[in-house]
Amino acid sequence: MFISSAVAPGFTARRIGGKINSVKTAGTTIALIAVVVLSIIMGASGADVTNAATSTTAVEIAPGTLAYHLSTNAAARASGITDIFAATVELSHWGYATYSGANLALLTNAVWSTNFWLRGVRGISATTIGYSNGMGGQGLMTMVSPRHYLFASHMHPEGYLAAFLNTNNVLYWRRTLQRTEVGSDTSVGILDADLPASVGYLPVFPTNFSRYLPTNGLGVVQGIGMNQDMRVFGQPMMFGNPALVVWSSAGYSPLGLSTNWNVMIRGGDSSDPEMVLIKDQLVLVSHNWLGGGGPNYALQFDAINKSMHYLSTNNHARTDYQLTPISLTNWTVVNQ
Repeated sequence: MFISSAVAPGFTARRIGGKINSVKTAGTTIALIAVVVLSIIMGASGADVTNAATSTTAVEIAPGTLAYHLSTNAAARASGITDIFAATVELSHWGYATYSGANLALLTNAVWSTNFWLRGVRGISATTIGYSNGMGGQGLMTMVSPRHYLFASHMHPEGYLAAFLNTNNVLYWRRTLQRTEVGSDTSVGILDADLPASVGYLPVFPTNFSRYLPTNGLGVVQGIGMNQDMRVFGQPMMFGNPALVVWSSAGYSPLGLSTNWNVMIRGGDSSDPEMVLIKDQLVLVSHNWLGGGGPNYALQFDAINKSMHYLSTNNHARTDYQLTPISLTNWTVVNQ
């Protein structure tokens, strides 16, 4: 089941970490209630999950559809792996700690694991690996341009130096100049300098993503989650909610990863990215907010771009970066 609560207007929603803010709009309340409803659909019962995953997705997950590709692409990368835990840890020579004093070496000595199941995938280095004086992989930021990042509003990574590990195991440190809130727990930040292409950034879904994925609240698609232990794993997702992407470790996507690849989101995982894998490119779709859901970035596309422009202008950045939407036109349209 999801770690979340249905709320009435004016009450508070339980988060998985960081500051708890009041729920102020009816739309947000409806979205949170929908998370609970969808958690029941995807829930702990194997029969319920099977029905949700198979009974309404014959068209959406047919060969040539995006959902089919997301499932089979992830499953192909996992094929033959027996030590799932080791394969889902993205770093070697890394340790969970508060990174200060002698413990800082547990962060700065980290390198990409050669046993990582997504080794070589583009975009894995776009998420910071930690912070000076931060704890483990909590509250991570994910780059969406060489200068801008997205993260959970109820977390505050801007107070720390952020460590980014490029594809060649070179560490880059950056600090935040400014942040601004978009809404629904999404905030945008700007760094003090561009990161190199070897660190990179993630594209996002375009605003018309719903033409290519099941959005009936029943079709489960294969996503990729991340937590504070620097593990990257299977995350069954639904995109039918009016404001959120929702997920559950009890669910699964047809033809995708088995539930052995799923990991339940827990306290401290807030802000870590939720993604999908298209070919060899990770695509950012959300972050951990509630235990079973987070804001749908595609639905915030214009607001995020507006915030990025404001931060670039206000901090005299030389380039006015904007989000990069990934093209989905090669996939079969399943919703008109």
